Amino acid sequence: MTSLSRGLSPRSVAIIGASADPTRLSGRPLRILCAAGFDGAVFAVNPRHKEIAGQQAYPDVVSVPGPVDTALILVPKAHVMSVLRQCADADVGTAVVFTSGFAEEGAEGSELEAKIRQIAVSSSMRVLGPNAEGFLNAHARVAATFSPAVERSLQDDQFTGADNLAVLSQSGGLGFAVYDRGCAAGLGFGYVVSTGNEADVDVTELVDELLSEGSAGVFLLVVEGFKSPERFLAVAERARAAGKPIVVAKLGTSEAGARAALAHTAHLVGSPPAERAAFRACGVVQAEDEDELVDLGMLFARSTPSAGSRVGIITTSGGAGVWLADSCAVYGLTVPELGAGIQRDLRKLMPSFGSPRNPVDVTADAIHGDGVAAALARLLASDKIDAVALIMSLASPTALERQRPLLDVVLAGSSKPVLVYGYTRPAPPNVRHLVDLRLPWFPTANRTARALARLQRWESARGLL
Repeated sequence: MTSLSRGLSPRSVAIIGASADPTRLSGRPLRILCAAGFDGAVFAVNPRHKEIAGQQAYPDVVSVPGPVDTALILVPKAHVMSVLRQCADADVGTAVVFTSGFAEEGAEGSELEAKIRQIAVSSSMRVLGPNAEGFLNAHARVAATFSPAVERSLQDDQFTGADNLAVLSQSGGLGFAVYDRGCAAGLGFGYVVSTGNEADVDVTELVDELLSEGSAGVFLLVVEGFKSPERFLAVAERARAAGKPIVVAKLGTSEAGARAALAHTAHLVGSPPAERAAFRACGVVQAEDEDELVDLGMLFARSTPSAGSRVGIITTSGGAGVWLADSCAVYGLTVPELGAGIQRDLRKLMPSFGSPRNPVDVTADAIHGDGVAAALARLLASDKIDAVALIMSLASPTALERQRPLLDVVLAGSSKPVLVYGYTRPAPPNVRHLVDLRLPWFPTANRTARALARLQRWESARGLL
């Protein structure tokens, strides 16, 4: 086990600077870690308290009885260096520095950050941060953060690594925001890691580590800059060869954004055109916003490979079908008219006012019978269609309950991507059905087409098209 994997999958956690007030940022990690069901040892460290939240508090990490795999450091900047030295002396695996005010504040802060790096290099300890927001590892039930998004996922029973997604972000706030949005859509994240200023561990090393560890299938990155672009591209090539997509939201592409990135995490940004070209060359997919990060995470985690750009559309709403067809055209996808034979077969599944041409409008009547699943089976069997988008309202709590047994059978026999465009706000039972069916779903026509186009681009970059 590497020192970094020891820190991300700890059997013991010390919270240094833990507060007895659970409403303070320094008081939240202890409560969240316990709520996550972490079954390892947890040590509260604060020399001003003998007890915190009903458990013994220790004056410093050296006094903790037993090894510490991960130390969360929530102390004022003036004490960070001495605490880190104590952690190194105590053979801590990984120290997570939440404290801000280092390289992002200028020359003096940069000098302090260089000292953090020296401590990491001269010891076996790894350092996340400073200016980080912690991490979660759902596989190990570790929630080492103060993020309210993690608290909400625990309350909603969404703390699960079911989709094997890893969010790696220099911005803690944005990383956990992507997690929060994804949980609302029914996604299960294995890891969320905030790297902050990256005095030691950076996003590239985390991707490399998790590729070796094996439990992350899709990587969602929020970055302002790379310490070594060449090293990142080499790791990205390794991910592409392993069939594990990397999706990057690259911040700081404008002059004002680059200036803000330097002030935020002290990352220098590169030329946007050069970055885009380099990403394309090694199969990295760029996301335009938080929604697309979530969309692509869901698509890559749940979809089979696409063989091309020909899309079959099955809809219970004629207008939604038109909208998706238009969006497909915008992203370079085709919606071919179906042949006479398949149209005759599809016509039997719909009322006279439906349309079998593509988009296939089975009308709202189909949701009360087997028309949706039967039409899906017919399109998936066609050698003229590479992927199918299923459009339906998800507002009724029973909308998918009626269809699910038939959909289970159809999907089990297909190797083509199937996406769902739910044009109404989904009832919670339908989100659960989509999770169980392993179907990626999207709330707008544009996001559905955009995601499918990105899947096609990824497959092309892998040389599969």
